[in-house]
Amino acid sequence: MRSLTLAAVVALATPLAAACDDMGGASGARGACLTGGQLLGCEDEIVTAEDACWKLVGCGVIPVDNQDPNGRDWGRCVGRIGGYDEDAQQIVIACVATASCDLLTVNDSPVNPYEWPDCLELGGQ
Repeated sequence: MRSLTLAAVVALATPLAAACDDMGGASGARGACLTGGQLLGCEDEIVTAEDACWKLVGCGVIPVDNQDPNGRDWGRCVGRIGGYDEDAQQIVIACVATASCDLLTVNDSPVNPYEWPDCLELGGQ
């Protein structure tokens, strides 16, 4: 009887656990310190373009590598931020650092190869 109860609990819990991932199972989404950025007091400070882009990867916003030559990925993210002047870079990095994953997500992340999060658009304004 006990094993039957345990089996029933496991059978019910498995779909519920999957339902908690609202990123559609995106690899790397929702790392321990990625949901609320620095507001949660996580120790990994985001101070460089590389750090900001790794957060976007961790949030499931962009892939590490995109086979599409024009698509978004970690390297293109670093290049995009690095292409801004120093003040704009700091604004973009601070925006990514304090934003939650939900605020950074764009339509169809991470498979949308052409849309950047709003934070990365700040540097061009």
